Amino acid sequence: MNSYYYSFFKKSLLLLFLLGFVFSGCKRVVKSDDDEGGAIADVESVSKADYEKVTKLKLPLKTVSIDNTYSLNIPANSNFEVTKYDPKDEFAGMIGNIDLATLKTSFYDVALSNFFTSKEKLYSEDVFIIPHDDANFLTIDKIKKDGEQIENVYYEDENSIVFDQSDSFSAYTIHYDELKKCYIIYKAEMSWAKKFPKKEKIDLFMHFVKHGKSLTAKTFPMIKFSSWNEYVQNMPTLEIDYVNAVFGKLEKELKFFLEVDESVSPRTEGNYTFVELFNTSTEEALYFYKNIDIIKAGKVNDADYVSGKQILSLNSRDKYNLREDSGSYIVNQRYTTEEGKEKVINLTVFHPIDYKNKTYMLKTDTDLGESDVDFFVKMFGYFAKNYTLKI
Repeated sequence: MNSYYYSFFKKSLLLLFLLGFVFSGCKRVVKSDDDEGGAIADVESVSKADYEKVTKLKLPLKTVSIDNTYSLNIPANSNFEVTKYDPKDEFAGMIGNIDLATLKTSFYDVALSNFFTSKEKLYSEDVFIIPHDDANFLTIDKIKKDGEQIENVYYEDENSIVFDQSDSFSAYTIHYDELKKCYIIYKAEMSWAKKFPKKEKIDLFMHFVKHGKSLTAKTFPMIKFSSWNEYVQNMPTLEIDYVNAVFGKLEKELKFFLEVDESVSPRTEGNYTFVELFNTSTEEALYFYKNIDIIKAGKVNDADYVSGKQILSLNSRDKYNLREDSGSYIVNQRYTTEEGKEKVINLTVFHPIDYKNKTYMLKTDTDLGESDVDFFVKMFGYFAKNYTLKI
């Protein structure tokens, strides 16, 4: 290289470096979410207006009984499992800095679950029912005071708080029942490993605050979503984006790539699957509807030991229930245990799609609870009609 140009090149690089250094020194640095899936400005707190937006959204609820003693209002799409812990149980867990194993009485942990927590475990929701005579034993102020390494408090009121701690998000809502002398404590958590935009995490946790506050409501409106659009308008953005990411891939497969007798089951960011799309051959479609008719006629036990192809196969030793809803087929497969009890093996939603004179089939590819079914029926129905999940 000519020495003149080489010298000029070196000086130019040096000048660019110095300019970059000077301007970077003057740049205001704010905390962002670049490492969580998007560059979003630092979020310090939730405004009253933002919180009120969430409170005005629809939340279908149902009332469940715990040990025939306590009643809780939980989201209608939640399944629940009750565990009773004895005093000094080492697996009792923590609330703030309170070790539940140090309690003097037995208490209940009501674990809520839904489609979003079954495999990928996006978050956890628990309700603790703790008998205690002292109405001041646990307060939001005590959680703040005792909580180690609480970094940011995004929302707080008289009985609720949302904060992050080592990049893990938590929400608490505390109720005290004066009549039954017990605490009803709602706790939601999301691990630091879930890399979503902070703005979406905070929105999700404001919905959790609403879940917590609804637990002890004396009355609530009876709500049932009538369309996929209602789910989209009232659910947390993070959850809707989660399913949209997978259905965006299904949309491309449906329109461009999937060949006859092929199927695809896109994976989430956590490497899980929850839905499968089939491009069905005429033979496969006939097998499906034949098996649907067998279930309707109650003749599964008369079929071969295992009949059918990949979409819907029947086992003659099991029992099946079928119901139809908005174009979807919901199949409940059960077997009888040695003790004579019936146990659910699979609860599956199927929905046929007609696209450009071809027949496709959507099928759930995950363990569903009964409370998850309507979500998939509305979602599948919208996709089958519009060939996209976008509103």
